[in-house]
Amino acid sequence: MRPWFNKAMKVVAAASLLASSGMTMASMNDMQCLTQELSGSAAIKAQYIDATLEASRAFQIPAAILVSIKLVESGRGLNPNVSNKNTNGTTDRGFYQVNAEVWLPELQRIGLPIDNTNLHGVRNNALIAGWIYKRQLERVKSRLEAVGYYHKGGGTDQRAERIRGVYKAKFMDNLRRLARLCGTEREIAMASQTE
Repeated sequence: MRPWFNKAMKVVAAASLLASSGMTMASMNDMQCLTQELSGSAAIKAQYIDATLEASRAFQIPAAILVSIKLVESGRGLNPNVSNKNTNGTTDRGFYQVNAEVWLPELQRIGLPIDNTNLHGVRNNALIAGWIYKRQLERVKSRLEAVGYYHKGGGTDQRAERIRGVYKAKFMDNLRRLARLCGTEREIAMASQTE
């Protein structure tokens, strides 16, 4: 791991922290439960758990929210090299499907020398996803709305709202299932709270 990324992400995390509003951070046992449905190599799963815990703590986001986003974005598989071309010609990369064309210029603007290959790194992808979600949360002040804006950040027209609505419904299905499996019902209530 490059030292610049560690340092830069700590600066970004420190600048982005908001009051936790009673949010609980996941333990390793919680993460084992939250990720039990994921399939792939044990080594990649361990990296995913570590990276998601780090992003959860750095940005004060319940891990159940991050895992639910991952499930909507890239499913239950653990292939960090997954990428998808969008209809608008942009490409989403990694577990959290970070949109390269949207977020790379912004990350580079704040001093992170990130490129497309960095977006597939398990840790990088999770930290960038946490940073994106936190930015959207600061923007819209609702955890559930921030989930919708994580997926479709721009536009306030009917089409954009419909896209966000479909995404939020998928997210909530995953979050409810994880809550039943892992006893994290509190996360469901927190996902729809405002700051």
